[in-house]
Amino acid sequence: MRTMLLLAALAALQVPATLAQNAPLACDGDFAIVRVSAIKPGGMPGFMAAVAAHKAWYRSHGFNDNVIVASRVVLTGDHSGTMKYSDTEVVTYHVRPPDGDQVENKRDAAWDSYVKQYRDTSEIKSEYLTCMPRLVP
Repeated sequence: MRTMLLLAALAALQVPATLAQNAPLACDGDFAIVRVSAIKPGGMPGFMAAVAAHKAWYRSHGFNDNVIVASRVVLTGDHSGTMKYSDTEVVTYHVRPPDGDQVENKRDAAWDSYVKQYRDTSEIKSEYLTCMPRLVP
């Protein structure tokens, strides 16, 4: 009986620790998925179309609070100071992405289509989940 009591007490102590490990982090701004993508030769127009289709998918499925944008990387000349947009690299932001549990029927034809557009035109070089300052509307 004492062994059962001891095991029950130990288990009760472990539950809060497990819950704390799975609790979401506090973020005083907005969670955002940030991706740096390498664009395949000639793929920039298709990549930008994928970004538009990505956003359209979320809107058509009732998600209106998230923000999806692509930022063109600006290259500067070594000493000349000239600037131009990179044709080979883009940074994308998905601000306030819905939890995976909230995204219903996500594997529909429109989802597969925009994912294919991304895959055909780019490769993700790095991906981060960040807490960014809240964007002011």
